[in-house]
Amino acid sequence: MRAVTQPPPYPSFDVSRSPVPVDGCEPCRKLAARRAAARKAYDHSAVADANVLMRTHLRVDHGR
Repeated sequence: MRAVTQPPPYPSFDVSRSPVPVDGCEPCRKLAARRAAARKAYDHSAVADANVLMRTHLRVDHGR
């Protein structure tokens, strides 16, 4: 008999995909612009940072 395992304690969203900003939200727009500038500069660390900030904002302020 196989043991039942619990799901992992980390987020279930796909971290390989960038979060999508909410239309009309100024903080989302600023974070998306920050991420775009980082991508243009090939600064992958800054892109990841912007994604983390965007996901946090989406969860806290938009309930996503």
